[in-house]
Amino acid sequence: MIWRDAMSVPLMLAFVSTLAFAIQLLIFAYLYSSHHVRFFQYLLWAWGAYTISKGAKLLDTLVPSFDALTLFLGGVATVGAVGFTLAAALAHRWNYRLRERDLVGGAALAVLLALATTGWGGEENTHLVGMGLGALQVVAGVLFWPVGPRLERCRGERLLAAVLALWGLHRIAVQFVPPEPATATYLAVHTVFVGLYFLATFAVIIMVLERGRSESERLHARLREAERLATAGELAAGMAHEIRNPLAAIVNATALLTDEAGLTPDERTTTLAAVRIEARRLNRILSDFLQLARPKEARRTPGDIGAVVEHVSALIRDDRSRASRVDVKVAVDPRVPRFAFDRDQMIQVLWNVALNGVEAMNGRGRLSLEVARRDDDVALAVSDTGRGISPEHARRVFEPFYSGKANGNGLGLTIAERIVAAHGGRIEVDSAPGRGTRVTLLFPVEGT
Repeated sequence: MIWRDAMSVPLMLAFVSTLAFAIQLLIFAYLYSSHHVRFFQYLLWAWGAYTISKGAKLLDTLVPSFDALTLFLGGVATVGAVGFTLAAALAHRWNYRLRERDLVGGAALAVLLALATTGWGGEENTHLVGMGLGALQVVAGVLFWPVGPRLERCRGERLLAAVLALWGLHRIAVQFVPPEPATATYLAVHTVFVGLYFLATFAVIIMVLERGRSESERLHARLREAERLATAGELAAGMAHEIRNPLAAIVNATALLTDEAGLTPDERTTTLAAVRIEARRLNRILSDFLQLARPKEARRTPGDIGAVVEHVSALIRDDRSRASRVDVKVAVDPRVPRFAFDRDQMIQVLWNVALNGVEAMNGRGRLSLEVARRDDDVALAVSDTGRGISPEHARRVFEPFYSGKANGNGLGLTIAERIVAAHGGRIEVDSAPGRGTRVTLLFPVEGT
């Protein structure tokens, strides 16, 4: 008989509710330990108060002789739980902070409401207080509802807001449920109650995960900004270093030109030519820097890459000042398909890579331009018979302002790599000292 009484419906409901709230209280405590946010703290207090409330209900079921004390304690805890839930909603929406006077006033109100429902007014006051607490929970749910751009990405807040609002409506509906535990309505209402506070905990877990993801995204954004500023500083320092030499040469030349009597006509002509050369060099450095800082958007249209290679090879052959003794070989596989690319940018990339090869051979050697299919990519290979690059230097050839040439600005390959990347491709460098260099540009052709 004792065992049968112990397994009665009220006892089972009280035990399950208390155990569930205790488990969720531990979850909340763990979440708050890793995310010290004010509204998490208030929710932790709310769930602690709910646990006390359900524990008082369990004690009342086990020891009926203490019913007055347990009902009073449960009433105070329930009012406190709803109050902390509302405080959490206010803290979440407006960063509200509970002060000492708020806690004292709230505790006094909780005691008065508990006395009103257990000692003074009986059932009528109990229903009124229950409906009032339910209305406050609905308000808390409304305050938790995300607004603006947060509406789409904050699923945890939406779920918690909906659950709290339903929980408040449930509390109001409970006031009209028959008190007999054996009825189906009683069981259904309390089953919904257990489901709602499990959903509330699940919603808070989602909020913690989303908050962690947002913090991670903000951290990555700050890191990207720091990297951008560091890169800008490096570029500015590199540009200052590169333009210093041509500017110094121009200043020295103009100083010589001011001394008309000290220069012969041939010396004056030579000095003016040096000024023009250095001015063109300075203009090239600034143009490359501007393209690096503000790259143009690729205007990709389907085209024949073989025609571009032939055009660049003709430009190299016509450059008598730098490639007069360079044997240019072109090999284009006719099976290479057409694909989308920006013709002007592709010419610039091939010209920069080919010119590096010509200069690596000191204007004498063999330069090969090959076009072939490699799996799902089109491969453009530029090979030279120059001095080659050591492995430690090969790793740095795409760094801005890094150059192995005395008069190079170190931007050509950096710009080339960015253009290739904008086309969805990549660059491979195969080189070793004494055996030349092979630079391969790979462009995807799927879907074109």
